[in-house]
Amino acid sequence: MTRITPSRSLRLRLTALAALAVTVTVALATAVLVATLVSAVRANVTTTLNAYAESVAHSGTDGRWPQPLPAAPGDPAMWAQVVDSSGTVLAATANIAGQPALYTLPAGSTTPQPAPTSAGGRGDERVIAQRYVSGTTPVVVYAGGSTHLLGILTSDIQGHLLFVLPLVLLGAVAISWLLIGRTLRPVERIRAEAAEITGSGLHRRIPEPDSNDEIGRLARTLNTMLDRLQDSAVRQRRFVADASHELRTPVTAIRTSLEVGLAHPDRAPWPELATRAVNEAARLQRLVDALLLLARADDDTLLQHREQLDLGALAERVAGTAQTRIPIEIHAAEDVRVLGDPDQLTRLIRNLLDNADRHAGTQVRLTVTMDGPDAALLQVADDGPGIPVADRERVFDRFVRLQSARTRHAGEATGTGLGLSIAHDIATAHGGTITITDTDTDTATDDGSATATDDGSAQRGATFTVRLPSASSASDVAGRPSAV
Repeated sequence: MTRITPSRSLRLRLTALAALAVTVTVALATAVLVATLVSAVRANVTTTLNAYAESVAHSGTDGRWPQPLPAAPGDPAMWAQVVDSSGTVLAATANIAGQPALYTLPAGSTTPQPAPTSAGGRGDERVIAQRYVSGTTPVVVYAGGSTHLLGILTSDIQGHLLFVLPLVLLGAVAISWLLIGRTLRPVERIRAEAAEITGSGLHRRIPEPDSNDEIGRLARTLNTMLDRLQDSAVRQRRFVADASHELRTPVTAIRTSLEVGLAHPDRAPWPELATRAVNEAARLQRLVDALLLLARADDDTLLQHREQLDLGALAERVAGTAQTRIPIEIHAAEDVRVLGDPDQLTRLIRNLLDNADRHAGTQVRLTVTMDGPDAALLQVADDGPGIPVADRERVFDRFVRLQSARTRHAGEATGTGLGLSIAHDIATAHGGTITITDTDTDTATDDGSATATDDGSAQRGATFTVRLPSASSASDVAGRPSAV
């Protein structure tokens, strides 16, 4: 049993994803900004302290230091101490005057450490240390400043983030909801229109947006699919109507014959009626077989198997068993090998011969040759009225019988209009083609124009040419599904 998942709004899901993406992006960007800003502030404090320590070092001369040391310009909270190697404070700024050494600098280190006497230093401050030699006395100049401003800056930014991020999230949700809704509006129109399209309303089309984005391409693809479905439905309805008409004719003939006999059982010509019923039943059976074959062609199951065979020998066997009113002239080359279904190729040849025999005047010619190393040619030519160029594609449609001079004499049976269609489907299923040209008959004049028959019609004849891949080149065709 198919499990139906709960309905979830695509718009809601896309909005949540967009809002999450915006929020994460803003948070990451803010974190990078804060880290960069704090690093820049710390670097600026360090640079200022180094410059101040250097100015203090230059204020001493021959081991004598000003008392107190000069204060840092612009920052009265900044302090400095000059300490000798024994830890004695030689000089200090006024804001820490009288205090012992606040920091020590271990040998080989550049990072000052709080002195034991300073009880852990002066709290939240940044301190640098520089070694100098004043006169002959090595000293260390310590310079420090409070990082309280940096702390204020960090806490201020964090406070703003706690206020701004929720606003950013709400704004992202609102904007995403509006934009995604507007973007998906054509999709909803497509869905609503598609829901109204039924089998009887395939003429309707989905509204196509002007944009060339994914939604526009989707709408155009769906309309193209509807075009194919409508064309298929039209052809199917026409096929059903034509098939019903063709089936009704023999059924009506059989019923009429039997009803006539039953109405006058003592005077009815029963042998004649039975013969007529048998003929119509045979016609009905042929028609049903043809319809079943076309149904298999539509389902791409026309070819049951493929084998390598000699097309010329097959054509000779079919022509030898064909019941035709006109003898068939056969010209078959040797070893014309193709890869195909012998039953279907037999049906193709028989259909073409039946068609030629139905319309020929005095001649039907069957030719099998090779056309280069990759193709085999099978041609069936007649000297009948021929087929107009405008109708040479239409004759392969189902139930088409040309209303022209290419019919048999009055009173003789006509075909069902399926033979050529079946031949075309079989040729296509084998990866081949079938075309129609004029026949080079003896009735053509020297200037290439057609002569005329007794009834005044053009006498050019028709040649059906089937081109099939040879056995050496048919392996690629054999590996593909049949296309009919």
